Amino acid sequence: MKRMIIIIFCLAAVAAVTALGLYAIKFGFGFASTIGDWGSVGDFFGGVLNPTFALLSLILIAYTLMQNKKALEQSEQAIKQGTEAIEQNEKALRVSNEELKLTRDELANSSEALKEQANLLAVQSFETTFFNMLELHNKLLKNIDYDINESYHEISSIIGINGFTDYGRRDLNQKGTNALNRILNSISSVQQRNQQYESLIISVFDAFYTYKNKDFGSYFRNLYQILKLIENSFSNKHLQKKYSNILRAQLSNQELSLLLLNCLCSYVDNGQFKKLVIHFELLEHLDITYNLDNNNIVTFIINNPTLYLTSDEIDQYLSTDSSGKLIKSAFGQNLQILEYCKFRNMVDQ
Repeated sequence: MKRMIIIIFCLAAVAAVTALGLYAIKFGFGFASTIGDWGSVGDFFGGVLNPTFALLSLILIAYTLMQNKKALEQSEQAIKQGTEAIEQNEKALRVSNEELKLTRDELANSSEALKEQANLLAVQSFETTFFNMLELHNKLLKNIDYDINESYHEISSIIGINGFTDYGRRDLNQKGTNALNRILNSISSVQQRNQQYESLIISVFDAFYTYKNKDFGSYFRNLYQILKLIENSFSNKHLQKKYSNILRAQLSNQELSLLLLNCLCSYVDNGQFKKLVIHFELLEHLDITYNLDNNNIVTFIINNPTLYLTSDEIDQYLSTDSSGKLIKSAFGQNLQILEYCKFRNMVDQ
């Protein structure tokens, strides 16, 4: 544009010089003598230079318009290119958003997979420990060694009687379930031969615990740790029930009977073991009978061997609300205990 202005200016200067030169050649230099001559000189230069300058102005205007048009076209092209660039950027952003979404989904899936894998590893680790402890449980049961002759006089002295078993002096040493059966038969013997002890079975068991805990203490401690392992490993009640049922299936009636007495023993703990027995309903399959005499006196009889318990002792394995309604029972759905609970509610009402 600047170059075009210079060219037009040069052409205008050339035209002016040419007109002046032609005038000088034709008429010479000097001042006109009359006003009419001055008018003729003006008309000459106006007639020659005005059209020339007008033409040059038009050319300059036309050139300016062409340049403006070209600039507009370039602007439109730039705008179009900018719009296309924006569209491409938007498209790229959409693609990036899709990729980010896919990445997030992939990460979420990976996180879920890792979580499931971690849960699976946790379950596998638990089951390895659980079944090893079950194996140890069976070994400890087999290794329980009960000899009546050991601490015989000490236990007799504590419970205040002479002779507390119906078995003679032969075959005194027993192991495993037979040993548990012999302990329970000895306790049963005290109850049957001494009526004053019928309602004091825990006092009798305490005497046995004092001297015979070394024979079965490790067995019950391992059983307690298995229950703690199940409780601490799962918050899901269904999973807790699944594994506690596996454990419960291993327990014989003799083991359940001794477990009931063990958790009521004042030397065991502050009730933690009993709470776990209630929580996992371990005594559901205990062979127990609920009896009610004419005076509404409740007696519970554990069979094989025969043991007598009072309602106060059984009540310690029942969890109730303020109205006396049963919430949780160590006996689960045991029909005899459910019948007793119905009777107790009727009496309370």
